[in-house]
Amino acid sequence: MTFLCFGKPQNRWSRGVGLVLLFVVGMLLPATARGQASAAIKGTVYDTSGGIVPNASVVLHNTATNLDRTTSSNEAGAYVIPDIQPGDYDLKISKEGFKSVVQEGISLEVNQTATLDITLSAGSITDSVTVAAEALTVEASTAELGVAVVKQQVNDLPLNGRNFTQLLNLTPGVSTINVAQNSTTGGGIWSNPVGTFSYPSINGQTNRSNLYLLDGLNNQGSFGSTYAVAPIVDAIQEFKVQSHNDDTSYGGALGGIVNVVSKSGTTQYHATLWEFVRNTRFDARNPFLAAVTPFQQNQFGVAGGGPLYIPWHHSGAPKTFFFVAYEGFRLHTAASNLYNVPTTAELGGDLTTVGGLPFGGQIYNPYSVVPNAGSPTGFSNSPFLCVGGNPSPDVNGIQSSGIPCNKIPTDLLDPNMIGYATKLFPAPNRTPSLGSPFNAVDTTKSIVRQD
Repeated sequence: MTFLCFGKPQNRWSRGVGLVLLFVVGMLLPATARGQASAAIKGTVYDTSGGIVPNASVVLHNTATNLDRTTSSNEAGAYVIPDIQPGDYDLKISKEGFKSVVQEGISLEVNQTATLDITLSAGSITDSVTVAAEALTVEASTAELGVAVVKQQVNDLPLNGRNFTQLLNLTPGVSTINVAQNSTTGGGIWSNPVGTFSYPSINGQTNRSNLYLLDGLNNQGSFGSTYAVAPIVDAIQEFKVQSHNDDTSYGGALGGIVNVVSKSGTTQYHATLWEFVRNTRFDARNPFLAAVTPFQQNQFGVAGGGPLYIPWHHSGAPKTFFFVAYEGFRLHTAASNLYNVPTTAELGGDLTTVGGLPFGGQIYNPYSVVPNAGSPTGFSNSPFLCVGGNPSPDVNGIQSSGIPCNKIPTDLLDPNMIGYATKLFPAPNRTPSLGSPFNAVDTTKSIVRQD
């Protein structure tokens, strides 16, 4: 993999130039190995007598991009092609003195190492034998255990909220475990997922023992052991749940490896535009409810890709492809949040109603602090005093007579802060009760926005 580094931009212009150069140079770089997100194919070339065929030409053709990967069999007749983008391929084996063999319809899945042995029969190299490939369901090259959920399943199966983790439950050994910390409604303390989601237990391990990869990169939420960034469903080529793998590349997880591969552009332009709407107008109404709770949910996006022609880079058939995707989520629901705001009396200094609060009780005059050897702090101060229910007169902020009360004299109140509080806090709109001491309710809609 190649990394590009730029110096610290000094201004917006240089920063913009740096980003453009990064994009252009990145487009000119050769395709990098995708590591854990790639597949591989290997096998041995034989003749009809069972003998090995060395130096046979091996061409793997990507039917989506029309790009070829070429190699040849070695002295032992074996060939291997690593770092293959998952997808559909044709394999052609040819050598002088033998008929060419074309194996069509090979489907390679993420992290799959397919073994495909080929037998060549004597004849002209111009003659070709075409064979329809069978599903390569047995992993004979590695000790990996896993099941891939391919593009058709990802695209066609209905998902509440288009959250791909629901598809994890289709694979053997997976069981959804939702404990109090990651509840099914809000994601608990870990995340804020959209729709129905799954934190799975794989092969009996805890649901916080899994590892999430996206195109071979670590997509692990470091705090909750779930995905950090949720892939867009229309941008997923396929994903694989690996319940066992002794490859050291997949260390660090006792449970399963959820390996997601994103789509790539092909030789044709394709695009998808969607919006999924749920609201109180479309949903069925409970006839026994007098009022309907407002609800509005919109999930929309676009995805598309195709060939990217770069005249100065190459000519002929395109060798560079792009794919982009965006999805937005908006959820508006009714809310009713109780809270307390200062009353008119409290803004005027009368705090007798707050005596019962957890931090309430008697309040003291901050200007009355005097030394007191008998106090644990060495100081003491006097409570506010009232005469006839009103704050007693004071001299330089110190009251001299009256009984303790929780009323602050007017001359000790800052009019600027009173004006600020009046503008900041709304007026009370609710009458407190014994079981609910709050004097205000906020009915502002709860809005969730994700992009």
